[in-house]
Amino acid sequence: MKRGRGINRVHGFYRQRYRCRDCSAYFVSEKIPLSEEAFEYISKPMPSQDWSAYAKAQNSEKLMVMGLLSELSDVLQVDEIKRVGRPRADLHEMIFCIAMKTYTKLSSRRLISDLEIAKKLEYLKQAPHFTTIMKYYGEEEITPVLEELIKLASMPLKQIETDFAVDSSGFSTSQFGRWFDHKWGKESERRLFYKSHIMVGVKTNVITSVEVTKSFGSDCPHFIPLVKATARNFTIREVSGDKAYSSRDNLEAVNKLGGTPYIPFKSHTRGNSEGLMIWHKMFKHFNEHKQDFLEHYHKRSNVESTFNMIKQKLGGNLMTKTFVAQKNEILAKVLIHNLLVLVQEYFEQGLEIDLPTEAQKAGVINIMW
Repeated sequence: MKRGRGINRVHGFYRQRYRCRDCSAYFVSEKIPLSEEAFEYISKPMPSQDWSAYAKAQNSEKLMVMGLLSELSDVLQVDEIKRVGRPRADLHEMIFCIAMKTYTKLSSRRLISDLEIAKKLEYLKQAPHFTTIMKYYGEEEITPVLEELIKLASMPLKQIETDFAVDSSGFSTSQFGRWFDHKWGKESERRLFYKSHIMVGVKTNVITSVEVTKSFGSDCPHFIPLVKATARNFTIREVSGDKAYSSRDNLEAVNKLGGTPYIPFKSHTRGNSEGLMIWHKMFKHFNEHKQDFLEHYHKRSNVESTFNMIKQKLGGNLMTKTFVAQKNEILAKVLIHNLLVLVQEYFEQGLEIDLPTEAQKAGVINIMW
């Protein structure tokens, strides 16, 4: 019986493995040359780092982030809903406070000193109570606002980014959940985590669209919503992703938007188009021009760099307790990451940052509050 292949890509051959039906002994065939083209990594010169601009960006980062957050919150057009009871806190100020808490990684009590400084700089009318900040972390109305602000914060880079990559990563919580091990038939407890699915520009690592889900479930269904959300503000030339996103629908979605999908195919995949010629075209390219395909595909490494940037700078664990609050915390991390990218590009590339103008082009964000 055939039992799979032992592939040696370094020397360009494989051995077919077999197992005897009678005695269960294993044996292998002679060396068989690989028909596919072996991928050769070609090193490219690293771009030179402008350390002077980098130092200026780091020195001015916090003040510029506060200023950009203030501009973003002013873009919101809030329609107040008449409610019974105590009036709600100002939405603009709550967005500012939530984002600053995520940026500083301080507790809500220790954050108050930074908010008093923001008040003196006229970014806030008053520093709210620390319990008020944590309360609004768990408000469902905050979630769509953060999602829109993330997209708005990426728009100054729409003339730079045309190639994109997609992937997901987990953010751990302080909670534990039941885990059943089917192999050993035992129950255990493991730390819960939530996944963020993002699409990033491969040049600046700016995040153009994001979705937050619970840990279980496939990544593949989230590909099309991320691509469509990015296409509203950006011109898509290429999209790269790993094998988890390999499906005919995903490739066709990128093709309809005028882009080229560089998603590798699984070992059991066939090139039958089934009415979608982009599947057959990319399957043929993948098998006949492996070197060229993988050079485009490996732009996907930038999305791994993006997750590393977020977790190193803003932390990979979540301090909130409920799912809504944890989702908002992840979105706040993504928003701050985009603002940090803008600050860096402002000093290194001379990027013009005019968020109010970008907001007018995209349309006013109306919020019922």
